[in-house]
Amino acid sequence: MSKKIILVTGASSGFGRLSAEALARAGHTVYASMRDTKGRNAPHVKAIGQLAKEQGIDLRTVELDVQSQDSVDKGVAHLIAESDRIDVLVHNAGHMVFGPAEAFTPEQFAELYDVNVLSTQRVNRTLLPHFRRQKQGLLVWVSSSSSAGGTPPYLAPYFAAKAAMDARTTSRIRESLPTRRSLPNMRPVPMRALGSRCKRRSLR
Repeated sequence: MSKKIILVTGASSGFGRLSAEALARAGHTVYASMRDTKGRNAPHVKAIGQLAKEQGIDLRTVELDVQSQDSVDKGVAHLIAESDRIDVLVHNAGHMVFGPAEAFTPEQFAELYDVNVLSTQRVNRTLLPHFRRQKQGLLVWVSSSSSAGGTPPYLAPYFAAKAAMDARTTSRIRESLPTRRSLPNMRPVPMRALGSRCKRRSLR
């Protein structure tokens, strides 16, 4: 596989961070995107920079908040300006909550849907035109093996959001068949990702 320019969303920790590091070690130029790079995630930016220097890999960070279209536009523009192209987008950004389904308000469900589903639409609308101009590109969607529901329990809002993302991905794959762009959907098995955080809710 030739060297690729890869963008991984939500790569400050967890699967995103691990994927970004592994892809960089494989010889690719990888942009680990995250929000608040000068604030809460500044330590992650520093750690990634140190890792890249120590291991001699091309692993970079870029400010990109998937819940903000303006931030997405600026992040992708920075990447294109710096590397002239993008070959692969990994839709990894997501958020998990824990608790009985009825404990969550509709607004909290909507917030989770925004992070896990609508965020992919923001990034796609900015990035896909570049793929079309290049006449090539790869989209990778990181889902969940539990999106079919039920196991483990108390993750209904997260599973519902991931199931919606799966349905959206399936439709997108069918739409993209004439263009021959690849859109694989990965489903990691349940595990606690490194550095992951999960909000908890309980019935009162």
